[in-house]
Amino acid sequence: MAAYYRSATEYRFSEEQTNDIIQATAYQRKGYPLCAIWFRPHDHVDIRQSIATSSERTSPDGFGSLDRLPPELLLEILFHLDMHSLFKFRQTNLRARQTINSLPQYRIVVSHGLNLLCATLRTRVATHISLLDIYSALCTKACSLCGEFGGFVFLLTWKRCCFKCIKEAPETKVQTLAAARRQFSLTEDEVGQVRTFKTLRGLHLKEQCVRKSRNAIVSVQQVRQVYEQRLSVKAGASQAQEISPEVYYILEFKTSCALPHYDRRTGNVEHAMSCAGCQLTLAKYSGSGSHEKWALDACNKMYSRDGFLEHFKWCAHAQLLWRSSENGSPQVVDME
Repeated sequence: MAAYYRSATEYRFSEEQTNDIIQATAYQRKGYPLCAIWFRPHDHVDIRQSIATSSERTSPDGFGSLDRLPPELLLEILFHLDMHSLFKFRQTNLRARQTINSLPQYRIVVSHGLNLLCATLRTRVATHISLLDIYSALCTKACSLCGEFGGFVFLLTWKRCCFKCIKEAPETKVQTLAAARRQFSLTEDEVGQVRTFKTLRGLHLKEQCVRKSRNAIVSVQQVRQVYEQRLSVKAGASQAQEISPEVYYILEFKTSCALPHYDRRTGNVEHAMSCAGCQLTLAKYSGSGSHEKWALDACNKMYSRDGFLEHFKWCAHAQLLWRSSENGSPQVVDME
């Protein structure tokens, strides 16, 4: 934290004040999830009930040869089955629906990760992502690259990531499959070694336009690994060429989806929060060069509840908001 922004001393507060502090000085950035793959709430209305419920009557149906398996083994298979196959199995009969609906992990994913679940199905990532994978992502809090609060899942590598890492980290750089083919002269076998992803049609807020076509996207890191592997078996091969920077910022968010954190111990669901004090600081230092860049980075950072309270202890502008509030009343400020 910059010196001109950091409070001179650590701000101390009681546990009883934490909820009021968060109410007065933190907020959820509604625009961030919309930067990535996102579905309108009413898109889920028709499927939310059917995907999570089934008739309570006793089912006479069976699972055929699967009935020979011990129940524990069958459940283990369902946990590791890819989501596409799991839904196919769920449609088999009433007993299959009842069995899958009874899984606590499935109910939690449907309740709190429906956006991500729909994203995997519509992009066909669901063919290699299991129920356990989605549940594990939902129960993971930290960004896999930097350790900060990870408010997104990068679907190509199935890693929790924060906004900054999706935007800037080498591990999340992507390009179109067509560009990768041209640049690296990839063979069909080499393309088969790289996970591909098809973007969705619809409104992309970062581009401020509606996309009617779908683009095949690949991970730059995975392409480089395949390319360098080819070079390693060729004597006297030249060094790997650099990846051309093709609209990375837009493409990376087309392959990501916002996801809250589910605490399996308490059952609480935690959404990323931002600092209102940092947002006001950005307005203060707008046009001031390096100060503005630092304020923008601070403004874009998202926190868990505990992470924000640690940040608040040293954020002078958040403390100013808190002191000016009355019993934790949120400030009337446009944060978007």
